[in-house]
Amino acid sequence: MRRQNKGAAQLTLYIAALASLAYLGGGIALIASSQSFGMLPEPGLLRYSMGALLIIYGAFRAYRAYQRFQNND
Repeated sequence: MRRQNKGAAQLTLYIAALASLAYLGGGIALIASSQSFGMLPEPGLLRYSMGALLIIYGAFRAYRAYQRFQNND
C-alpha cells in the first residue's frame, strides 16, 4: 500500500512540473503572438501584463516543483 502512495506522489510531482511549463509557455506565447484571432486581448498593456503574470506564476510553480523534487530524494 505504501508503494502506491509513493507512485501517486511521484505522478503529482510530474504534473506540477508540466503545469509550470504550461504557464511559462502560455505567458511567452501571449507576449510573442501577434495574432489574437479575436479571443485574446489586443496587443497593449493588458496583454503584456497578463503574459508577464503567467510567466511569473509559472516560474513560481517551477521553483516549488523543483523544491519538491529535491525533498523527494
